[in-house]
Amino acid sequence: MDAVQDVCLFSRKNMELTGIEEVEGFTDELITVSSVLGMIAIEGRNLKITSFSTDDGNLRITGDFDSISYYAKREKQEKIGLFSRLIG
Repeated sequence: MDAVQDVCLFSRKNMELTGIEEVEGFTDELITVSSVLGMIAIEGRNLKITSFSTDDGNLRITGDFDSISYYAKREKQEKIGLFSRLIG
């Protein structure tokens, strides 16, 4: 089954997102979250997180939205020990 991440914007004042794994950071002008499909940055003014459920991944935000940017999910890099790097 493919991962699902949706964004619904209502009157540019209320936003609902699904598939959110973690809120990475937030101010009243920028909220960054990680979703099942990668990072999302939401920019605007007077941004406020009104609810977030880690159980179902639903996030609700109010404010004056200016932009939303998506960043692809990075593939997990293999951890290489210090010794392996020295001789490799």
